[in-house]
Amino acid sequence: MAATSHQLALQYLLELSSDIRLALFLDSDGGVIAAAPEAPGARLSELSGQLAAQAAGLFGANGEPVEIDAACDGGSVFLIHSGEGSMVCLTDRSVLHALIFYDMHAVLKDIDRAAVAEARRVGAAER
Repeated sequence: MAATSHQLALQYLLELSSDIRLALFLDSDGGVIAAAPEAPGARLSELSGQLAAQAAGLFGANGEPVEIDAACDGGSVFLIHSGEGSMVCLTDRSVLHALIFYDMHAVLKDIDRAAVAEARRVGAAER
């Protein structure tokens, strides 16, 4: 999927949840693909990549998806990691964790559906 699709998906996520202050998509190497509402600083990008790598190494046996939520200074961080990459969200501390994960999963499903539709479109165009 194009980075612009990921960017639009993150903007939609911020509309779904007013509690999310920053959302990132990371590639499988931990690099930032897209961010909303704006690009993070270098340090936050680096920390997000490290968190995704640690989550994959510690919990993602056999490529299984991983969900992590943790308290940090000034808020909470949420991560969903899979073989394709990761989504990271930063929120205030007083959020409903299940609702944040629900919104994140909704956006990830939309991205997956869009990728399948794009693959069908490209396949049909090649015939």
